[in-house]
Amino acid sequence: MISNSTITEVFQDWLKAQILQLSVDTLKSNAVTCTACGEVLGTYIIDYRGERFRLSLEETYSFLKFIQEN
Repeated sequence: MISNSTITEVFQDWLKAQILQLSVDTLKSNAVTCTACGEVLGTYIIDYRGERFRLSLEETYSFLKFIQEN
């Protein structure tokens, strides 16, 4: 059986990979994501429509998904 800590680590890695892909996909919507910021600072910075957002890992995924779908 996989431990909860291992599941959490695998999920975090998956989420980071999703953010990397979404950051590329949303460039066409003029959303620029600092993916290095997530690794260094623990939060991601997204410039979108003249505003700058500093978001957690989970918020970044949700926000990029929102941009992609709208």
